[in-house]
Amino acid sequence: MNSAIDPNPLHSVYDGLRVLDLSQGIAGPYCAQILGQMGAQVTKVEPFHGDWGRTMGVPREGFSAIALAFNRGKRSLALDAQADSGREVLHRLAARADVVVQSFRPGVADRLGVGYAALREINPRLVYASISGFGLSGPYVDRPGTDSVVQALTGLTTANCDGAGLPQRVKPFIGDLSCGVYTANAIGGALFARERGRSGAHIDVSLLATMAALQNSSLIDHALRRGEPATSVTYPQGIFSTADGYVLVFAMNNAMFAAICRVIGRSDWLADPRMDTPQHRIQVGEEINKGVAQALRSRPTAYWTNRFRENDILYGEVKDYDQFQEDEQVRHLGLVQTLSQPGLGDVPFVGLPGAHSASGPADGRVPAVGEDTQAVLLELDYSPGDIIALAQEGIIQLAAPAAAAH
Repeated sequence: MNSAIDPNPLHSVYDGLRVLDLSQGIAGPYCAQILGQMGAQVTKVEPFHGDWGRTMGVPREGFSAIALAFNRGKRSLALDAQADSGREVLHRLAARADVVVQSFRPGVADRLGVGYAALREINPRLVYASISGFGLSGPYVDRPGTDSVVQALTGLTTANCDGAGLPQRVKPFIGDLSCGVYTANAIGGALFARERGRSGAHIDVSLLATMAALQNSSLIDHALRRGEPATSVTYPQGIFSTADGYVLVFAMNNAMFAAICRVIGRSDWLADPRMDTPQHRIQVGEEINKGVAQALRSRPTAYWTNRFRENDILYGEVKDYDQFQEDEQVRHLGLVQTLSQPGLGDVPFVGLPGAHSASGPADGRVPAVGEDTQAVLLELDYSPGDIIALAQEGIIQLAAPAAAAH
């Protein structure tokens, strides 16, 4: 019996699983990519102009940062999904698929002939995931929804006000990313149930439900406060200026507060009854933070981080992305891998926690639009003549110009 520990236990758990990715943007593509990072073969179907996420921000060599971040290792098939022949291609793909991920507005997939009811007739074992802004029914069913829109609706932007009291959006795409993770998790559960004898399933995950779930503790806190203003859970806490940068400091408990007091030279606080418990410190939190800020400005970041580390205090150097990638712990864990992308060279890429490998470069580049159309159709038993005819009829796109340039 081999007792060796697998360093990447989830890396190939979905080996042999076929995923049909009909989604665009972030949440759906990220969900499908997670399945791919766990071993599934993911075929991305997109229109001739590509997934709209490909053009968000400033694309370089035909790829936006969003496209590169959430479409690694997939195959791209470009077709006209509204044409009968295009729908036939999708049905053949669905017949062989284990999972479908789509993020059309509610009702669109049904009109295209790729809704759950239609595909279930073709493949009863299919696990079908619908991602939407507000769910598949209700007064907002036809309303367009994005990460930012749902952050505003669920109170997150209000909870994240700036110093002037103006609501602010939380970055980076926290709702989209979490929705992708939640959906991948639900798909895993449905696949497990299928292995235990159940049929396929229709999974409904919305950005609205996702953002609400993320704020569960905040909603509970809001209810318990009964109209009282929100406060920090502890003091001192926050990001403070040093002589040459910034550092985050957080006092989790009484012992840590005492350690901070000694490090910054405020042992007098230890005898102050207003500061003897976390609850009391909340009442004088601003006074505490001002005292910490005054002390930390006197010396450079390295001095304070060394002292905090020696005294087991919660702290974090405030770094930019370049500094983060050079961090000794990040490098030790191999968190930032290298994705070799044609036309762009090496691009930094963070693997899937729990399934990524720190032993080598990231596997699977991001395809250009339609780069794998011919290969996928051949697998679906289309003849070379059939493929040429579909291309001439404008049903499929064999390769995007960017792919040819590479």
